[in-house]
Amino acid sequence: MAKRSTIGENPLDAVIQANPLDTVVPDLSVLSRGGRGQPGPELAVEAQERFKDLEASLNGLRAEVAAVKAAAREAAAVKSELTALQGESARLRGEAERFKAEVPSLAAEVGRLKTEVTQLKEELAQVRAGQGPGDLPWWMRGKKK
Repeated sequence: MAKRSTIGENPLDAVIQANPLDTVVPDLSVLSRGGRGQPGPELAVEAQERFKDLEASLNGLRAEVAAVKAAAREAAAVKSELTALQGESARLRGEAERFKAEVPSLAAEVGRLKTEVTQLKEELAQVRAGQGPGDLPWWMRGKKK
């Protein structure tokens, strides 16, 4: 097999004059980027102005809807807090009623405890008054104050 001499020539530099693909596929570099390779039809000036007005009002409506949604979330949070507070107040009312019912018995118990404390104080005073040096246990006798 004989080798071709390519010194000084690059076979890739050769320009092919007649390319059969040029007839099937157009050169895409000349087309503008207008969506799917085809430019869209121009809208009338009035339609463009109307479109801009509608876009502006749509943006305004979106802002209002966002504000309404935020208010609805806050209202739901307040409603859940209110429900929790109503349950807590009902529980506290029940406890208050129970405490009111217990107050008379507690007052009687306090009176009984007061009488017992006074009796114990009297007994302690009697024990202290009657106590002499011989009344101390053996392990406390040697200590001085």
